[in-house]
Amino acid sequence: MIKKVSLFICLCAFIPMFAEAKQDNIQVIEKEGETVLGEDMTQAQAKALALNNARRAAIEQASGVIVHGSSVVYNFQLISDLVASATRGVIVKEEILLDDVKKEGKQIVYYTKIRAHVKALEGREKSTLKILNASVNRYGSSPSSTAIVFQDNDEIQIRAKVNSDAYIHIFNISQDGLVTKLYPNDYFKSEVIPANSLFTFPDEKQRTLGLKMKVRVPKNLSRAVETILIAATKEYIDFISEKKSGEVTITDLMKELSEMDVLLLAEKTVGYEVRK
Repeated sequence: MIKKVSLFICLCAFIPMFAEAKQDNIQVIEKEGETVLGEDMTQAQAKALALNNARRAAIEQASGVIVHGSSVVYNFQLISDLVASATRGVIVKEEILLDDVKKEGKQIVYYTKIRAHVKALEGREKSTLKILNASVNRYGSSPSSTAIVFQDNDEIQIRAKVNSDAYIHIFNISQDGLVTKLYPNDYFKSEVIPANSLFTFPDEKQRTLGLKMKVRVPKNLSRAVETILIAATKEYIDFISEKKSGEVTITDLMKELSEMDVLLLAEKTVGYEVRK
């Protein structure tokens, strides 16, 4: 039997930075990012989010696509926006010019300035492969178009629909940028999902075999913000297979996604909140 799976997906998703840079189409951009330290946020998380906001702004300038206009607001939509920015461009080299903490009234603000070498990923919009909808739902509930909020220990299901026959891949991104591949996995292999059919994970057969996903708030916090990334591919791809579990970062995942033919790939992120 398969053990129940608990998701600890919290508060921050990292924009990728590549160690090796190609020299074509590289823009050097200086950008700032800041984050207000909230009640349900550690100092390390606030500092990381400020850096991510600077990275996101650099990618947006290089790609010409504004994913989100605010660098201070912190909510589940911004988490998805941070990951979505990484589909528009990648940072191949980065230098932190300033890393500081400021006190503004009663608020503590983490402030970062970077010099980023950014390569825009072009042609993503040309793909005819589209994820028509994607959602994360409480088990037994219908998809919601409003803000998605779960209670601690709720069981969830992930649903997606694609406009063409495709393989579906589901990833969980944690607060420190670590990636867990939820589907396919060692127990359930990837299969072609027919066009316009609803894909559900875990489905009833998988639940009967013992695979259940539950969301939990991290220790010492009262709420958490989480992110699911869903990718659809026309060809079978064994993503992030070279590294051990617990070692795969969002950098590793986005690098593999960015190297794919843009006509054979579609991505979508879903953010939601978990409260005690």
